[in-house]
Amino acid sequence: MHFSVVKLDSSAIQTACQRGLAWSSQTLEDGVSMNLRWFLAISILFIANAHAVPPRAVDAEQFDIAGVRLGMSPQAAVAAISTKLGVDRRVIEFDKFPQRNPVTNSKEAKYFTVRTGGASVTVHFEPNVPYSPKNKMAVSMIIYEQPWTAENVAAMKDMAIKKYGAPSNGTNGVSYQWCLQPHDNPGFGCSEFRGPKLELSGTKLQIEDFRRRQAVIDFMNKSNSSRPSF
Repeated sequence: MHFSVVKLDSSAIQTACQRGLAWSSQTLEDGVSMNLRWFLAISILFIANAHAVPPRAVDAEQFDIAGVRLGMSPQAAVAAISTKLGVDRRVIEFDKFPQRNPVTNSKEAKYFTVRTGGASVTVHFEPNVPYSPKNKMAVSMIIYEQPWTAENVAAMKDMAIKKYGAPSNGTNGVSYQWCLQPHDNPGFGCSEFRGPKLELSGTKLQIEDFRRRQAVIDFMNKSNSSRPSF
């Protein structure tokens, strides 16, 4: 038997547990059979399950951070963040040491960073797979960070919920996540989901689509594979 408990009616559960403890104590004194105690435990779980609320599924790919969305080209990302934050494009710091990209076979900037108002936004790129000469790179991850203070933590949480809605899952006071397939149990976040995922942890807000990185890994593995002949 499986119970997926996400959000419980605390008053109902507290009442059931209090009655259960009293009943259990009386059971020990009176020598009532163990079957009655098992019935009590199952009843409490049934009450919990009756008050369960399904986790909120949401497509994080539709979210933006500072105007930038997953899948944008570098040019579109620069335009979006410049407009959203009201910064001059000349303050955008691109990767100073671009490396040869195994998919495009040319040197490509892997990220750029914008610093404004004590905060920073870093936008990361991965090559599109399958390769497209007209659209070589795309946004794969966006990270927004502020200095850690209790006030900033509270403000980040309030703004995230206002902008993105209630989290899909998370650990209260530690991290909150938004995704299409959240875990059924609270505290497990979106640990088993490999698609677009938004996460807030303290003063760090990050959105990533792991599938883009995995596509590059698969491309490299395939490129390095060969038929053995010996």
